[in-house]
Amino acid sequence: MRLVDMIKLSTKNLSERKVRAVLTIIGIAIGPLALITISSVTSGYGNYIVQSILGLGQNMIVVMPGQNYKLTQDDLELLKSIEGVVDATPFYSTQGEITIGGERKTVFIYGVDSNFLLQAIISLQVKEGTPPLETDIGKAMIGYSIAFDNSGARQYGIGDVISVTVYQIDEGGRIKVKRLNVAVTAVLEKYGGAAFLNPDQTIFTPIETIQRMLGIKDWTGILILAENPSQVDQVTAKIREIYGGNVDVISFLAIARIAMSIINTVDFITFAATLSAFAVAIAGTASTMITSVIERTREIGVMKALGFKDRQVLLLIIMEGILMSLIGVAVGSAFGVVGAHLLSKYGLTITGGGFAVRIEASPDLSPILFIRTTILTILVGIAGAAFPAYRAMKIPPAVALRYE
Repeated sequence: MRLVDMIKLSTKNLSERKVRAVLTIIGIAIGPLALITISSVTSGYGNYIVQSILGLGQNMIVVMPGQNYKLTQDDLELLKSIEGVVDATPFYSTQGEITIGGERKTVFIYGVDSNFLLQAIISLQVKEGTPPLETDIGKAMIGYSIAFDNSGARQYGIGDVISVTVYQIDEGGRIKVKRLNVAVTAVLEKYGGAAFLNPDQTIFTPIETIQRMLGIKDWTGILILAENPSQVDQVTAKIREIYGGNVDVISFLAIARIAMSIINTVDFITFAATLSAFAVAIAGTASTMITSVIERTREIGVMKALGFKDRQVLLLIIMEGILMSLIGVAVGSAFGVVGAHLLSKYGLTITGGGFAVRIEASPDLSPILFIRTTILTILVGIAGAAFPAYRAMKIPPAVALRYE
């Protein structure tokens, strides 16, 4: 029997039992739907987070002082002298409140060399103006969401002075209110949500501005720019060798690796969880095919009497399972794509420190995902039809012809 004839006969048999076939196909389709929806969304958001981390500077390393240790100018010069380091600069970070569109909003404040930052984080782009130099005391570069409100109306422009309210806690536990007044010299392009930093809601000003206006002497840490990503691990290891436990060393490249390993683990767990849907589909297919074989016992006997071989009967029943799987994977994949886009539109909100950063990423609907889903679904059809097909193959023609 030719393959075309086998497909035609299998299609005819399924069409004669439409309700049962449709219900089985629906059960099979649940597996592809769940796998494509969950896996694509998980992978899409995972890739977005990893790219966001890498976008903050693959070559950048952050050194922060440990407990009872303070970073000084000597440390800065020492770090600059390490092989593979292009440049290094101190920074101080805090938070404050400003008025945007008549509302009080929390913003990040970074005392840092803006030109160093733009060199290290190439995804940061200046929309207008000129970033302040290290010697430009009282000047600042601001994020897009500070310069413009949610409707796109301008709130602050070049030359405007921003007054930031900063709350500090002194050694006695008392809260002190201080003012940081800076003039805008540059506005950044819209960056979008990021996993660890939100440039859109950040004010970047020379660290000396912070020290003079807020009375800050200590540094939050030192930013280091490695020559290239391949030297990040080497530089990181050298810093740990020099300082031991006196400092904490963080590289965005290492964080990205950790994030990727977590994403791969989540993807595996998701895949394992969706296998339960495929297991149910196997049981449903087997139940449908067994019932079909029992109902067609006499028909199978006639086919064998006409010369059908056992192998042909076996392949005919399995082909019915494969056809239902192919229809099921087509239907499930279509609904899975729709479900993935709907689910991804809800977005992911990362909160903390008074901020809420919303991330919205597209699902990762890769060809590999569809190929994997199709192969797995076809295996479901084969597994579900295997036992009924074997049973049909073993029915003796004489017994089948006498079957009522």
